[in-house]
Amino acid sequence: MQRKKLEFYVLLTALLVRLAVFGLAASGFFLVGEGRVQANLAENILAGRGFLLSESMFHDADPRRDAQLAFFRETGGFYGALLPEKPTSFLVPGYALFEAFIFLITSSGNLLAVIGFQLILGVLTVYLGMKLAWRFLSGRWYIAAAIFMALDPYELYYQAIPATQALFSLLFVAGLLQSLRFLEKPAVSRAIFTGLLWGSTFMVRPAALPMVLWLAVVAIVAFKFSKKVFIPLLVMLICFGLVLTPWALRNKNTMGRYQVLPLQGGVQMWEYNGRIFTDAFLNEHKGATLLYGPVRDTWLSKLKRPELAEFPEFTTESEFERDSTLYFRQSEFIKSNPGLFLHLSACRFAEFFKPFPLNDFSPVHTTLGIVSFFWVGIFFFAGTLLLIPMGKHGVYISGVILGYILMHLLTASGTPHRVALDIPLVIASLVAVKYSVLRYKVMKKAT
Repeated sequence: MQRKKLEFYVLLTALLVRLAVFGLAASGFFLVGEGRVQANLAENILAGRGFLLSESMFHDADPRRDAQLAFFRETGGFYGALLPEKPTSFLVPGYALFEAFIFLITSSGNLLAVIGFQLILGVLTVYLGMKLAWRFLSGRWYIAAAIFMALDPYELYYQAIPATQALFSLLFVAGLLQSLRFLEKPAVSRAIFTGLLWGSTFMVRPAALPMVLWLAVVAIVAFKFSKKVFIPLLVMLICFGLVLTPWALRNKNTMGRYQVLPLQGGVQMWEYNGRIFTDAFLNEHKGATLLYGPVRDTWLSKLKRPELAEFPEFTTESEFERDSTLYFRQSEFIKSNPGLFLHLSACRFAEFFKPFPLNDFSPVHTTLGIVSFFWVGIFFFAGTLLLIPMGKHGVYISGVILGYILMHLLTASGTPHRVALDIPLVIASLVAVKYSVLRYKVMKKAT
C-alpha cells in the first residue's frame, strides 16, 4: 500500500475513533475534574476580570468534592497557593486562552465544545506524529507506529477532558518536528517559526523549556561551532522570548515583578515529597496510598527535620511568598533526607511508566493500558540509545526523551505528565523492536 494511502486510512481511523469518544464525552462518561479551574480562568478572561480564579471555586454542590476543597479553604489558596479573586501567575495562561477563544466562538463555559476542538486537534497530532515517525521508521514498523498514535487510549482520554495535555501534545510534537527541520537547515525563516512554536508550547506547559535549550546545544555541536548557526539560534531564542514577554510584562504590571515560570514549583515539591508524611495523605485515593504508602511506613519514624514536611500556616502571604516558602522548606527537607529523595524518585519512575492507573478500573481499561503502553516501557530505553547513532536527529530525539523523563522523575510524575511523550516513546520502542527482530533473523539464519 502506498504511504499516502496508508496515512489517509490511519487518519480516517483516528477521526472515527474520536467521533466515538466525543459521543461518550457528550453522555458524561468522562469526569471534568480539575478542568473546572482552567475553565473558570478562561471565563474570567472573557468577562474582562483578568487571569484570576473566582472565590466560588472553593465550594462545590457535591459533598464529596466539597470535602476535597476543605484543605484549600483552610490554607486560603487553591492548591494551597493560588489566591482567589487576585491576579495569579500560579499557572501559565496558554490553555486558559485556548479555552477562552472556544468559549468566545461558542458559549461561555461550553466544555463540550472544548473537548470537540481537542479531539479534532488530536487528528492533527496523529498526522504530525506520523511525519516524525517517518524520519526513523519505514515499512511495517512505520505502520505500527501510525496505528498506535491513532488509537493511543491515553491521548484519547486526555483529548476527551478539558486539560492541558491535549493541546500540549499537539504543540510538543509539532515542536519536535520543526526542530528536526531546523537541524536540517538552520535558516532564519525556520528559526523564527521554531522559536514562536516552542514559545507557544511553553505557555501551555513550561516543560517545553528544556527542549529549546537542548536544540541549541545539538545545533551548535552538529554544525561544529560554525558561525553560520549562531545567528539562526539567536533569532530562535529571541522569538521564543518574544512569546513569553507579554506574560512577563503582565506579571510585572499586575503583581509587581517579572515572572515567566509559573508559581507552582513549591506546591509540586510539597505534593511529591513532604505531603506523603502529613495527615493530608491519609485521605488520599487508593492509587497514591498503594504506591507511596510503603514509603511513608518506611521513612516516617526516621525522618530528619520532619516539621519541614508540613504545609505552612499561610495567612495573608502572596503567591510569590508562598511559592518561595514552600520551595525553601521542601529543598531543606530533601537535603536533610537524601535517601528518601532517591526512594521517591524511584516511585516517580514507576508512576511515570505504569501501564494503567492504580485505582479500581474495569478489566477493559486495564487491558487497554497493558496492550497499548506496557511494551513501550520495556523497549523505550534501548530504542533511545539506538537513536543516537542515527545522527543529529536521533541525538536530539533521544535527548528529549531522556531529559523529559529525568525532569519529571526529579519533580512531579504520573500519566498526565507522560502522555505528551507517548509519540517519541513509541518511535524509540519500535526502533528497538525492529533491531531485535532483525538480530533474531540473523541469528536464526546463522544456526
